[in-house]
Amino acid sequence: MILRYSLPVLILCTPLLAQEGDRPGEVQAPLSTHIEIPPAPILSPEEALGTFTVAPGFRIELVAADPLVHDPVAMTFGPDGRLWVVEMRGFMLNADGTNEDAPVGSIAVLKDTNGDGRMDQRIVFVDGLVLPRTIALVEDGAIIAEPPHLWFYRDTSGNGVADTRTLIASDYGIPANPEHSANGLMRALDNWMYNAKSDIRYLHTGGGDLIREETIARGQWGITQDNQGRIYYNSNSDPLRMDVIPSEYLARNPHLINPDGVNLQLVPNDLRIWPGRVTPGVNRGYQILDDDLKIRAMTAASAPTIYRDTLFPGDFMGNAFVPEPSANLVKRIIVEEENGTLKGRNAYKGAEFLTSTDERFRPVFLTHGPDGALYIVDMYRGILQHRIFLTSFLRQQIEERELDQGIGLGRIYRIVPEDAPPPPQGFDLSSETSARLVERLTEADSWWRDTAQRILVERRDAASIDPLRSLARSQASAPLARLHALWTLRGIEQLDRETVLAAMDGTDVRVTAAAMRLSEPWLAQPGDSEIFQHVTTVMNSSDGTPPPPAIILQRALSLGEARSPAAFDALMDLASRNDSQPFLPEAVISGLAGRELEFIRHATSGPASGNAVNAVTLAAGAVLGSGEADKITDLLGMLEPAVHLHPWARQSLLNAFDRFALVPRRGRAAMTTLPVEPSSLITLATRDNEEGQLAADILTRLRWPGKPGQKEIPTVRELTPEQTALFEKGRETYEMLCAACHQVNGQGLPGLASALVNSPYTLGSEQAAVRIVLGGRQQEMFAMPPLGAALDDTAIAGVLTYIRRAWGHTADPVDPSTVAAIRRDVAGREAPWTDEELQQFME
Repeated sequence: MILRYSLPVLILCTPLLAQEGDRPGEVQAPLSTHIEIPPAPILSPEEALGTFTVAPGFRIELVAADPLVHDPVAMTFGPDGRLWVVEMRGFMLNADGTNEDAPVGSIAVLKDTNGDGRMDQRIVFVDGLVLPRTIALVEDGAIIAEPPHLWFYRDTSGNGVADTRTLIASDYGIPANPEHSANGLMRALDNWMYNAKSDIRYLHTGGGDLIREETIARGQWGITQDNQGRIYYNSNSDPLRMDVIPSEYLARNPHLINPDGVNLQLVPNDLRIWPGRVTPGVNRGYQILDDDLKIRAMTAASAPTIYRDTLFPGDFMGNAFVPEPSANLVKRIIVEEENGTLKGRNAYKGAEFLTSTDERFRPVFLTHGPDGALYIVDMYRGILQHRIFLTSFLRQQIEERELDQGIGLGRIYRIVPEDAPPPPQGFDLSSETSARLVERLTEADSWWRDTAQRILVERRDAASIDPLRSLARSQASAPLARLHALWTLRGIEQLDRETVLAAMDGTDVRVTAAAMRLSEPWLAQPGDSEIFQHVTTVMNSSDGTPPPPAIILQRALSLGEARSPAAFDALMDLASRNDSQPFLPEAVISGLAGRELEFIRHATSGPASGNAVNAVTLAAGAVLGSGEADKITDLLGMLEPAVHLHPWARQSLLNAFDRFALVPRRGRAAMTTLPVEPSSLITLATRDNEEGQLAADILTRLRWPGKPGQKEIPTVRELTPEQTALFEKGRETYEMLCAACHQVNGQGLPGLASALVNSPYTLGSEQAAVRIVLGGRQQEMFAMPPLGAALDDTAIAGVLTYIRRAWGHTADPVDPSTVAAIRRDVAGREAPWTDEELQQFME
């Protein structure tokens, strides 16, 4: 049967909207009737296999299907090849999302008992979970995320069912919004577990114990790494981002504002996609579908994976695969590295790696397995959008085409080349000797190396130390094996100086760069001239040709750990050379926290060269961001006309002030406050040239004590003891929930969260700010989830008081009674607030 219909126009003007995702005054126009919309019947697994089109040279195979698996959202392979599946069985049981908090989620362990490549046995390891999201296997158990909880489950009886549970953390994400909560627990090459939609990473130290450490916020759903341990992620409309610089380096200087090198966008938001069918059942189809009723850009990009194996042809190594469940496809993105940076592009023109004509095919997670195949987790259902964002348009699609039927299904597939052998059978890495596991680090496929490293680190077996050191030092060993050996030694705290020096002397850039990074404990010790000499000279050529970009970048990062005058001079030299090296200024300044003025004075003493211009701008911006009046006064003094500064240097400093002075947002300028009068800028603004025009423009966006024509800056009201306690509690809440997206420094992340520093929403009327925290805020490409259900009135007042007084802000605190009154006013509303709605509360 073919359906041909058009939806009625929905004009939404009332405060209480038909669906939570509807926007005030929005016209949800009907779809064109010139395209026939096929039905979306529930297909059997065998029927579903006939709906796929896969890239030439590949085939798709069924690994597991309902009733063996239900509503799967993530998976991982155990050391014995069994499949551990996270089942989010309470997600959107109908269009209203009723019974969402029912404890029906589970972790299932699937096994292929007859060796035919299909799972045929199911054991429920854990059940009774509420919307579980992710899993990490550790030792003889598993860490399982059930926001806001992280649990460590173990099976002590040997029957495959967990019988003990230990709470590890109670602040892992928020349960109020499944589309915007922490997930991942991806163990990277450096042994840390990284997460999406979170700014916390974890280091497993045994027995389910974790060390936690702040990092940057990353992505939305899913996280992965390449063979060098670089981290990749995305958000629903932003297919692929990554970190070129390990984020812990940039954290050394908290006043670096939005540095490049992390959260690098590899492809544009509007990267074209080519679905295999019409896609009318997307949330805002009346806005985003083309004339053929097909979506052109991703709106539900999910867990990416970087291909790191050898089963696929060689040109697939390092490619990214990104599932798009709303378009029923998996995209392949070719990631290319050149001159120290990376970019991504479509692998195919007018086609995708995998498409399906089955609207219920919902690929939400990808991973690789012991066989080197690409595994696809298919949630298999009609409803994909969570109720908080569901529009009336999509609601009608769901009801008229019965997309709410067929809940509780699910499939897992693998993609293999046409001539691929069957998956390996009969192995169990957890029972292998430590010596054999060290040999496993030399395997060509990543699952074996990653799993062997994990087990070796967890065992901390003294018998593995010498083989690991031998492997790491051997120039004859494969580079990836040496990388894993180095980081395994680091994980068991047995990395020695001689091994680091031997690894640094190699010819493989990846191994040498890793050894430089791992040399930092010795580099930080005064007097270790041999380590310092290696870091500053490794891979230098005798003819003056610069070393590879990765070595230059790592040199700058590692030298920031050394506090000697020689290291400072070496950083200066790096900044003045390597003119086209990307991310080098960030690397240099990240290691100079508190020493930026000294750097600026040295760098501006001569003509401009290399990356010094950008480095000076970053250093000056860090000085301004510190808010320290004496340092800012010294910086302003450098712009005095009497100081004979090189033109490039003056321009670089002006650029720092320009970036510091916040640009207007939505027609409303949020003034940035300096602690002192910028007399040098005032003088420059009188000049009739480009410098003068820039200085004058900057001054319009700055305020300072005694500025002429400016409303007197109100005296900062001292906080009472009660408000001070509220502020401190708010700091804890912010760091636990908000910093995951807005960052610890309040600067936000492009494509994920807006900046809070000097934001009108932060410093303006508390009426708008409270509504945003209670109900969330809808933006063009992303949304802030509501926190009203997760936080009480005092907690919300605390976090708002904190952000209104942090980072140099001086706005008044927020009282819990104000939050309580607004909560009563908006009771019953669950739709996120739009900027248009919030404007009425901004005065």
